[in-house]
Amino acid sequence: MLPIEPLNLHARQWQFLSNPDGYAQASATAGRKLALESTRRQFVTAADILVRLNGSLGEEPRRGLLLADDVGLGKTSVAALVAWVVASSGGGRSVRILAPNDVMVRRWEAELLDHIAPLGSCAPHLDVRKNHVKARRVVRLSSGSIQVVKHSYASSESPLACDLLIVDEAHRAKGEQTSFSKALRRQRKYAKRVLILTATPFSIRIEELQRMLELIGADEAVPFVRAFSHALEDLYSGNTSRSPEIVAECLAAKAKAAVEAMAKFVIRHSVDDLPAEQHWFGDRDDWSIPVPPAKPSEEELILRMDRALRVASQEGAITGGARNDPRFHVGWRHFDDVSRELHLESVPLLAEPAKSVVSNHLAAVEQLRKEVGIHSKIAAVTEEVKNAIALGEKVLLFCHHHATAQELTACLDKNLPTLKKLPSPGPRLWEIAWNEALGWAHDDNDEQNLRRPFVRWLCGDLIRTQTWSWFGADPSGLSNLAEAINTTPARGCRKAELISDAARRLYDAMKVSSSSREVLKRSTERLDLLPGANGASRVLAVCDPSEDQREAHLFVHNRQPDTAISVFNSPFGPDVLVVTDKLSEGIDLHRYCRHLVHYELDPSPIRTVQRNGRVRRVNSWAAVTGKSIKYAYPAFRGTRDHRVVQIMKKRIDSFSLLLGGVQDFDIDQVAESDERWRNEVIQLAKKRLATSAKILRAREFSEDARMQRLV
Repeated sequence: MLPIEPLNLHARQWQFLSNPDGYAQASATAGRKLALESTRRQFVTAADILVRLNGSLGEEPRRGLLLADDVGLGKTSVAALVAWVVASSGGGRSVRILAPNDVMVRRWEAELLDHIAPLGSCAPHLDVRKNHVKARRVVRLSSGSIQVVKHSYASSESPLACDLLIVDEAHRAKGEQTSFSKALRRQRKYAKRVLILTATPFSIRIEELQRMLELIGADEAVPFVRAFSHALEDLYSGNTSRSPEIVAECLAAKAKAAVEAMAKFVIRHSVDDLPAEQHWFGDRDDWSIPVPPAKPSEEELILRMDRALRVASQEGAITGGARNDPRFHVGWRHFDDVSRELHLESVPLLAEPAKSVVSNHLAAVEQLRKEVGIHSKIAAVTEEVKNAIALGEKVLLFCHHHATAQELTACLDKNLPTLKKLPSPGPRLWEIAWNEALGWAHDDNDEQNLRRPFVRWLCGDLIRTQTWSWFGADPSGLSNLAEAINTTPARGCRKAELISDAARRLYDAMKVSSSSREVLKRSTERLDLLPGANGASRVLAVCDPSEDQREAHLFVHNRQPDTAISVFNSPFGPDVLVVTDKLSEGIDLHRYCRHLVHYELDPSPIRTVQRNGRVRRVNSWAAVTGKSIKYAYPAFRGTRDHRVVQIMKKRIDSFSLLLGGVQDFDIDQVAESDERWRNEVIQLAKKRLATSAKILRAREFSEDARMQRLV
């Protein structure tokens, strides 16, 4: 075990964490509204982390900690506070933060900068400054600096020497052979302290969690976690003829022992165990999307393709590739691509009689495809999305494969109604009103090259029609358009931000992001680069673009989706966003969206949990409107898709109960009777484990203990 060097912080340096109310008030003055109950819990967590890392208030110093709060509870905010305290406490201290990608690097930078104003008011002794945040490669950090870089930076030859190393989304380092995992093991000796952040730290495989515990010096907990892991392995791969009661008792006992052993090193809160904060997140409801069962013709299509691929594979005309591809059960685009490839490339290579067999199947497939038309699941989901946006809602849809996302996007675009153009003032009058409302009417600022295309975008058909509809039942009598923009809440919700404030926040977000800033610059000549500027489509996709040029306007054509994210997080622009799992973690999509559709599922329950967290966050649209978050798991009955959804939903329900130790699954390897047995075991264990994880919560130290330490 690596030695623990003194950190030599003083508790006075984080005394401001005992006044979350004052901090929330200072943040509001600086333009950032914080949820008070969540701020209080985050301050307790930050203080507990500092106490444990430093060895204050009678605690022995820890080399590292794991912050494993649920998705949406503000791990980034907590870690940013800890980072500022460590970096700004004098003594030449510095902090390095490793984030998974460019989008998350920018989010971290924004989070750190958001704390400068309230810290200046509530903790002036820390002397935090904007130029202390280094979002770039720095080999040697200066005193008080906080460096934010991507995970890949850990693989460089430069040692990550610092007082505190923060690793965000650290579950990506669980694989033993990943370059990031190897780099962390090599680099950890250069950091005095390590703080790991992940909402999904626990896994069915003990080796993964064990490596994370080793990074933070929690070796003593490993045997207990290993025993719990063996119990989980037994649940998912052991004999299912045993008594459920006996297996549940063993599982619960091992889980309790693991939690108790990890309590010194792990802090975890669950959203559902924080009743005081529930109203800031919004309630959850199932969104039932009725999908008709597969028709005989649809079942025949899938079966014939499976047989054609089987014969072609046996004859060596194709290699690899799944015969019963999950994409065949949720859409036809990939199905058609495979059919075309078989016909053009594989059939000519076949000898008789295999050639005739495959050709006959493909001929039948071609005829059936003409009869079937649009995929039943896509049609059903499209109809439900249409109903949701008709009520003024935004909808987020997740797919696992790019081809599925492309097909779903194209269908939504074709079938969603375009916004009815209202008899509102023309673009020129809107431009004058927007400039006046935003205070840009007589501004000679050098940002004009960015502001002009942004205002032009606001004056386009889609945004203008949206904004006009929020002014009330009969806005035709408006005498002052700029005043209406400055006094009317967005999306017709009286608790939402004002339309002008929403536009200003969106512009600021785009200006801060380097990729969005470049989009604004290029939009001077090509306004269509901004989502929704075409004035026709209400759907946007972040996935590999379709090769069909007629669909080109539906996709983000770069690797940086910041602009799409910012626009979807505003009241303006496309109402429907289709994405793949690239946006399943670390991204906020909750400000104006409370409807999420899991159109296609990844085999990992962890991925599904991450997806759900995109809209269940503090100050969510569900909380603002007082309505529930709607999660939809549409299932194509009569196919493997239906079984995947059934199993996934049950395993998601067990995620927190089993500390995230829910196994990925291959649908072809899961027997229905075995899954029923596992569900019975989990329900029995639930009674014994309901409160066990609560000991992982952050500890609130009494004022007497604080004052005793400060004397």
